[in-house]
Amino acid sequence: MITKPGYDQNRPSHPCWNKDYQAQALRVELADGNLYVFPYRRVAFVRFESGNGHDALHVVLDTHEIQITGKHLREVAVAFQKFAVDWLRELPGRYVSQADDGHAWVTVITVNEAHDGRGNRPL
Repeated sequence: MITKPGYDQNRPSHPCWNKDYQAQALRVELADGNLYVFPYRRVAFVRFESGNGHDALHVVLDTHEIQITGKHLREVAVAFQKFAVDWLRELPGRYVSQADDGHAWVTVITVNEAHDGRGNRPL
């Protein structure tokens, strides 16, 4: 069997994120088909939280806040450190049974506009 360089046969066939060390922006795809593209220069910080049965990533930008919930998200958080997360997408519910294979899986993404302390949106 001939495979592409870097292809991992153990990797799920339905990835929910991609690493690219040359990424200039983060693309976030939602289950409803909408997507956002955020330039990496807008990222203020990323926080990883390990929970009981799920993980959470909080990506805070100057204009938006992105909440990502899933499993095994530590590898995604480490990729953010190098601005190497090219895209993220929610894992369709029909693939949740594959989420315990040790690879990162995103189950829910929410994107909200950021507000300053007075309720105003940043420019």
